[in-house]
Amino acid sequence: MRISQWAKVDARWYLGVRCRKCETPILFALDRSEGEAQPAAPGKLLLTCPRPECRHRADYSKATVSRFQKPPRAPDETGRNL
Repeated sequence: MRISQWAKVDARWYLGVRCRKCETPILFALDRSEGEAQPAAPGKLLLTCPRPECRHRADYSKATVSRFQKPPRAPDETGRNL
């Protein structure tokens, strides 16, 4: 008997900024307000872009903080061959 596995989608919201070099979202915190409150201005915020092709590192302390949802992972990123 084979039981199909459902893809788990992370529907939570995260706080993040966009990479200054490639515009990819850089997520740095879970939005615990679930979108009900404005994000607080961060203190010192040194972040690195998660894209392997970019990896740009910068100070985002003055950047606009936005809300993002994680995109679904590609099948090859799950570690399973379905």
